[in-house]
Amino acid sequence: MATVVTIMDRHGFDQRTDNIVIADPRRRRLVWVPRDVWCPEVGDRINTAYRSGGHDALLSGLRSLGFQVDHSVCIPRAATERFLGTITVDVTIERPLRFWYPLSPHSRIEDGRREVDFEPPGEVLSGERIHQWIGARTSRDAEERGSDLERIQRQQVLVRALLRQGSDLSTVAEGPELPSWSDETAARGDLRHVRWWWAMRGADQVRDRLIDGRQVLELLSPEPTPARWRRALHRVVRRRPGP
Repeated sequence: MATVVTIMDRHGFDQRTDNIVIADPRRRRLVWVPRDVWCPEVGDRINTAYRSGGHDALLSGLRSLGFQVDHSVCIPRAATERFLGTITVDVTIERPLRFWYPLSPHSRIEDGRREVDFEPPGEVLSGERIHQWIGARTSRDAEERGSDLERIQRQQVLVRALLRQGSDLSTVAEGPELPSWSDETAARGDLRHVRWWWAMRGADQVRDRLIDGRQVLELLSPEPTPARWRRALHRVVRRRPGP
């Protein structure tokens, strides 16, 4: 059993889903699906699936791309803002990060931008700094192109830190802003299993593609790129002589 967690990009359930994360208790991992992945079944990016047809369209779209998902929960933006406003989290920063960011978390970067920086070795994040950490994607470094995959890595750092502090992902969806569930009992059961030591990866086997005049990501495989040690092991196994 696996549950996909989606978070609305704007207020209301008729918006795009900004974050798409699959919690898989059987394999003990969280897998982030880039929001710009093209889904032929939906005829658009995967982050429009819920808007176009609710849980059925979201689950069907992900399955058509090769992801194994059984249940889904869609969390309204107000619920995540309320939750993020109550926490403080210590994150590790390995190298200086320089981004352009909207004038506020609710603004579009096209309407104005400002500089935000994150410096090694780490920072204690709270309030708007958390939004900047998980949301910034436009790099100020001319040699480094900002991407959703890089942003996903920062989201993983935050989620792991929260879980280390004892947060329960099933409670993020609690409060006056009611989420939408395909099967609340089953989905909450999956989310209660999530632990800080689970593998956290992005579905990063993608390539840029232009479809109908739109820049999207084409998914080459639903599986994340194997870790280095696993790739090395596969090479060794292939080189072993037969009997």
